[in-house]
Amino acid sequence: MARTHRPSPALLVNLAVSAGLLVVASLVVRHRPLPAWERDLFTLINRLPAGTTPVLAVIMQVGSYPAVFVATAVAALLRRFALARDLLLAGNLAYWLAVANKAAVARQRPAALLADVAVHDTITGALGYPSGHVAVATALALVAARAGGPRWRRLMWAVLVVVAVARVHVGAHLPLDSVGGLLVGWFAVCLTRLTVGEVGPERSAGSLRRALRHRGLEVTRLVPLAGDARGSWPWRARTADGQRLFVKLSGGQQRDADWAYKLYRRLRFRHVADEPPYLSAKQQSEHETYLTLLAERAGVRVPPVVTTATLPGGDAVLVQEFVAATPLDSTVGPLPVAAVTEVCRQVALLHRAGIAHRDLRAANILLDGRTVHLVDLGFGVDDAPADQRARDLVELLVTLAGRVDPATVVEVAMAQLGAGPVADSLPYLQRPVLSRAGRDALRRTPALLDELRGEILRRCPERERRLARVARITPRGVLLLVGLGLLVYVLLPQVGEVRTAFHLMRQAHPVALVATLLGSVATYLLSAIVLRLAAANRVPLGEITVVQVAASFANRLAPGSVGGAALSVRYLHQKGFGTAEAATTVAVSRTAGVVSVALLLPVLLPFARQPVRTLEHAATSKALPLLLGVLAVLLVAAALLAVPRLRHRGRAAVRQSRDALRGLPRHHRLPRLVAAALALTLAYGLSLYLGLLAVGEPISLALLPPVILVSVVGEGVASAAPTPGGLGATEAALVSGLLLYGVPVDTAVAGVLVYRLATFWAPAPFGYLALRWLAHRQLV
Repeated sequence: MARTHRPSPALLVNLAVSAGLLVVASLVVRHRPLPAWERDLFTLINRLPAGTTPVLAVIMQVGSYPAVFVATAVAALLRRFALARDLLLAGNLAYWLAVANKAAVARQRPAALLADVAVHDTITGALGYPSGHVAVATALALVAARAGGPRWRRLMWAVLVVVAVARVHVGAHLPLDSVGGLLVGWFAVCLTRLTVGEVGPERSAGSLRRALRHRGLEVTRLVPLAGDARGSWPWRARTADGQRLFVKLSGGQQRDADWAYKLYRRLRFRHVADEPPYLSAKQQSEHETYLTLLAERAGVRVPPVVTTATLPGGDAVLVQEFVAATPLDSTVGPLPVAAVTEVCRQVALLHRAGIAHRDLRAANILLDGRTVHLVDLGFGVDDAPADQRARDLVELLVTLAGRVDPATVVEVAMAQLGAGPVADSLPYLQRPVLSRAGRDALRRTPALLDELRGEILRRCPERERRLARVARITPRGVLLLVGLGLLVYVLLPQVGEVRTAFHLMRQAHPVALVATLLGSVATYLLSAIVLRLAAANRVPLGEITVVQVAASFANRLAPGSVGGAALSVRYLHQKGFGTAEAATTVAVSRTAGVVSVALLLPVLLPFARQPVRTLEHAATSKALPLLLGVLAVLLVAAALLAVPRLRHRGRAAVRQSRDALRGLPRHHRLPRLVAAALALTLAYGLSLYLGLLAVGEPISLALLPPVILVSVVGEGVASAAPTPGGLGATEAALVSGLLLYGVPVDTAVAGVLVYRLATFWAPAPFGYLALRWLAHRQLV
């Protein structure tokens, strides 16, 4: 029985759901008292007639630990060795996971929680949740059910219910203990399937032959096909009269994947026109059959439908004539223009019939010389709106432009589909619209979308260039919510502390407050000096200082100081720098900042190992590991999101920075540049320290190095976080770091707010005025 080790979407959904429900149930059992309904249900089952006890006591042994080895031995004697392995692994996982969960939850047996419990069997152990018998029985039953037919499955479920009832009846477990055991067994089976791999399609070969024979097709050869089948199982068949057939088998795995995929699309994207998830594989197969017949009537070249069938277990079968052609993703080299023309012509026929394919990736386009077939209409829609047809064209254009010059693809597409429909795809020429195969093509050719957009606009210059809002939830948006949630969690631990923090801000020491503002001003002057040194003193200090002030406004509009960097590049370009030279200059100034941090860390890191003073609020100290962990996850996620898009540009920037830095020593500018960057880093740390002094933190030179270290971390978070100016994540990092060094929570919150007010919010209005002045002088 062949297996694949690539987990299916259905398996991943089952794994996540079972784990989530198990965690929820365990938390409910651990933190809440015994509810009245569970007590009443236990009493009802525990008081069943005494005559049922011997029968229940025998059946419940199916869930005992020795039953795992008995079931394994029986399967091995029947020469079902793969089944024996799965039973052994799933049963042991269920048993030991139940043991671990018992220790974690520590819920006692019914006799210790309730009075007047009738104990009908010998019970060992003091802990009840979850039921180990039910966990083992569930694992064995689910594994056996997957290997058997529908009647066998019904028998396994009946035995499982009896075991759960029996364990409650004998007084060993409460009802929720049995529910927990069911979830543990389910989770153990999911882990088993993930470990040993999914069962391949060969398990259905016999029933598939019988179903085809019932439809009048005597199959002499039945071979599974490899490839990306999206959860279905494709076969190639040959009948007794020599006819070659393509057989598509769809089952519960594809139905579960359909539910999960459509739920994901509705949460992620706007204006989704998906059909509702199908209740059965038969309904989904019938939908594909219907669309294939409509497309064939419209003249689209699709494999003709021969028949359909349904297997005893509910799997659906779609039989079509076999097309001896090669999927586009399996071909190599450039495509002939004639093949591109024929592909576009077939899609044009499909769209004129009102059908959107909605999965026009290369695997679903078959080529046989100049002959083209479109296959797999299972995700398509009839009477498709214009935006769905436009998204079809986006996938098609990217698929073809990865193999042919984009100008040729656009020209051919407009000739076959019309200039209007192709131009209608402009708002949807963006990455989120594409399938995984389309996104892979973009990774190979990052400028592909821009090239296609440029070719379409060259032919239709009057068209709207604005992109449509297709994503309801973006990775950046999720990280923004996480950052803001972390900010709220850290800055608003309780109302009294917030009130105290704002009271401290109102009572801020005026001299220290003015010093904090002056420290903020110094950061702009020092950043201007750093950039001027990187530019070999070829720009006036006054102008470059105004540019840095204007960057304080630009950085509020984009994450990672991207706005300020772009503004600096634009200014240098206007001052006569070439584009590459301007970008290199900005990169060198940023690199100098990294070097300054590297020089400071050996001095500051010893302070990171200082013992933390007793915190004013114990709950806050307990939350610190969680806060720092979430912050680390946030930064890692931000880095992972940024790497695919910025890898190419990042390598070029590193090369430019390296070449420019090599030239700095020859002009004796490197020491001055690093010294200025070092002063800039210290200025941020001193501003944070002065903000703390302004809200009442006692003067202590011992606290200054840790505060500078916290500031360095906070500025790093501001650069890495996917929010404008690091909003949310920076505040969380600063407050968390200050709490680690014993600064009281109200003082830390108030000091960080003063610091961010001086360095983040207050300069923004002046930055807007500076930007207007630069634009008026045509300097940007």
